[in-house]
Amino acid sequence: MALAYPLATSASFPPAAAGARFDQPSPQPAVKRLDFPIRPHLLKFLQVHLHLARTQELPFQASDYTLSSEGRFGLPLTLLLQKPVQDGRYEGSIADCTARLGLDLRNYKGAYAYLLKGGLSPWVVFQFNDLVEETFRAEFYWWVRQQRQRRATIKDAIYSYMAFYGVSEDDIAYETLRRDLHRNGGLPVRKKSKKNEAKSSAAAQKVSQKINPVSQKINGVSQKINVLSQRATFSAVREQLKNLPLPILELDFLHGRR
Repeated sequence: MALAYPLATSASFPPAAAGARFDQPSPQPAVKRLDFPIRPHLLKFLQVHLHLARTQELPFQASDYTLSSEGRFGLPLTLLLQKPVQDGRYEGSIADCTARLGLDLRNYKGAYAYLLKGGLSPWVVFQFNDLVEETFRAEFYWWVRQQRQRRATIKDAIYSYMAFYGVSEDDIAYETLRRDLHRNGGLPVRKKSKKNEAKSSAAAQKVSQKINPVSQKINGVSQKINVLSQRATFSAVREQLKNLPLPILELDFLHGRR
């Protein structure tokens, strides 16, 4: 009985390359990836806001963030990477950026070869960390005010905020947050006695006498420094981002559950 279809023979297929195996997968394109320096407590903060998975606890590591040109953190970081500023003055300001945020650059449209070869500017690292730090502190102040309305102590409110993001004393000290809260958190200030007020005013006068000559020198130097266009561009975008609704307002439901 004749077959309806002829059997395939070796001549029906193109010859295989020498040493080739059909069970081996085809090679995948190299992933464009960058380790971005970040402060340890900010890495845990971004891990929650960017919905990254925790891949390791000690030392803490999170899954890579696929860089996007949208969002409160993706947009400014993209702009910073596209127009980096080489400024050595910021090298000493990133010494505390000991953690690493993995960036997946598969969707990044700008030039990246110099970034992968160690061309990341300290100014870029400083500016992005500073932006995330502002958001971290703004949410921190808001958190404490909410907890105080629920009759929680300031100490418990600070520790609960640290626990929410898994921040430890090694990442940022409790005392650092407490002092910052009393200085910038907008909480009611305790009334000082007349004796303490006199001491404070005298100390403030001494400090102001020392600061005035220094500020005059700084102003003279700042007038001689040309403002780079890329800095102005990023500053404008940063001001626009500040006018957007804070993401912490959207986390009220999530905070209430924890």
